[in-house]
Amino acid sequence: MNTKNTRRFLGVAALVILAAIVIFAQVERTAVATLKDFSELEVRGAGFTLTRNIKVHIDAVGGGDKSVFRELVMDDENTGMYAYGWIIDAATREVVWEMTHENTRGRRNDRTVNEDVSLEKGAYEVYFVAYGTVRSGAFSYSQANIDRRNDNKRGRNFFSIFGDNFEDIRDEFMESAKNDWGITISVPSSDAGAVSSFKAPAPFRQTIFSLTGIGDDATVKKTLTVSRDVTVRIYALGEGRERDELYDHGWIIDAATRERVWDMRRGRLERAGGAYKNILADNELTLPKGQFELVYVTDDSHSPEDWNDRPPYDPFSYGITIFLNSEGDRSAVKIDDGGVPDRNAFLELTKVGNDEFKSMAFSLKKDMKVHVTALGERSGDRNWADYGWIVDARSREKVWSMDDRRSEHAGGASKNRMIDEIVSFSKGDYIVYYQTDDSHSYDDWNSGPPYDQEAWGIALRGVGLDFDPKSVTIGKEPAEANILAQIIRVRDDRHERRTFKVSKRQRVRIYALGEGTNDEDMHDYGWIENAESGRTIWEMTYDMTDRAGGARKNRRVSTTFTLEPGEYVLHYLTDDSHAFNEWNSDPPEDRDHWGITLYKEE
Repeated sequence: MNTKNTRRFLGVAALVILAAIVIFAQVERTAVATLKDFSELEVRGAGFTLTRNIKVHIDAVGGGDKSVFRELVMDDENTGMYAYGWIIDAATREVVWEMTHENTRGRRNDRTVNEDVSLEKGAYEVYFVAYGTVRSGAFSYSQANIDRRNDNKRGRNFFSIFGDNFEDIRDEFMESAKNDWGITISVPSSDAGAVSSFKAPAPFRQTIFSLTGIGDDATVKKTLTVSRDVTVRIYALGEGRERDELYDHGWIIDAATRERVWDMRRGRLERAGGAYKNILADNELTLPKGQFELVYVTDDSHSPEDWNDRPPYDPFSYGITIFLNSEGDRSAVKIDDGGVPDRNAFLELTKVGNDEFKSMAFSLKKDMKVHVTALGERSGDRNWADYGWIVDARSREKVWSMDDRRSEHAGGASKNRMIDEIVSFSKGDYIVYYQTDDSHSYDDWNSGPPYDQEAWGIALRGVGLDFDPKSVTIGKEPAEANILAQIIRVRDDRHERRTFKVSKRQRVRIYALGEGTNDEDMHDYGWIENAESGRTIWEMTYDMTDRAGGARKNRRVSTTFTLEPGEYVLHYLTDDSHAFNEWNSDPPEDRDHWGITLYKEE
């Protein structure tokens, strides 16, 4: 190398060294938030406020394993990260930066990010989570929750089982969680004076009630007494999936009418960030003067007690918070522990166990609205295994039943369904029924139980503050009126007969239950015969029947027929199986009327 080139080389080297010195001086920084050590806590958070626009520096190490298979099959916008950080705007609660597989580099358990992010003047919260571990391949995806509550190192696995090496995987996870993973937010030292810190989450202004940090298997009730019309904002985070299948959620009911005035249903919800099942309701609600009951429930997993998947972006606010639009309304709302006493309940068939059939009669002295709540088990598309219904005691016609289209998830297993509605009833006599199959009922669940286990069954309540309990009487089923002839509760292998006479032309209603399996074959059925000629004048056939509840072969007919003056014989015939109290399949809803009844029409 000649002298000229040597000088040129030395000059360039000097410039490089000088630039490095300048850069080093420029990157001298002050940490404003550091989140480390996730061996005991899944999520840590911190808040910081910027008094001017500042470019913050993010230095973080986490874990992630991208899965093309999950992206294609699960379709849940998974970032591939199981240990990662993010920043939200403390005022809007919206994410402004997130650690993803795309903006990190490195090995699966050592994904790093080192970048600058420009943030505007304002308050922010930074969070970091390490909830579990993920293993993925070209055509597979496996995720395991690391539950820090368990000393036996039990893992909750999703999508596949890791096998005998899960303990080793957990130990590896905990080592990284304690010593490697975390996030540091820093600013140039020259900007340190423009930064202050606070404890996350930042409190909402004008909060009147906050129920956050709710764990698994919780039911919380509060009474809101409102002295005048007040508009509130409800900010609620929970867990749910499609078709209004909610697991952690809340609702508010009017104590007088028992009607829901707010709940976390589709149309009020948005994604809450993190796992697809995280949901957010951020709504305004005007409450009129009166009393209201707030309820929030959680199932047995995925809560601040232990996240089994990615938590929402606002994890410390999980639950429900209510705040005012105007501070001047604070004196108009009073909140007390516990729900509003239920003074209007008048009939309950609840805590129903396996293989039970319960009924109770009631009479209304006037037309009135009734609040009906029923919990049961759905079995297949719009079919029920445990369910209730109400019939008119005089006509035996069904006036209310559990319809899947009107039901909602009752918590626990997806088959747990609930109907909660106001029904108008006319003055008269009614019978409430509830029946269960041989599994999954009160105190003997074969899958996740509902939130309110003791309510398994059906309950009726009056509506409104002016409800008068004296307008309802509860008692035995009223005696049937206007019976001309009747054969009921018929058992196997029977042919029963009743002879009767009519002195004048008589219109009758025929009500019969029996067994039939196709268009031409009735096994248990009834008919009417002219006593003098022996001719059959009416017969129960399959094509005139409809479903009677229970097994498909249970058939029912309710029709009218005119009898001329004379003597008649009412017949009912059963085969050797499936009759009253000798069922070989699910019994009908009105099992006591297995047979045939003739009622005089007025």
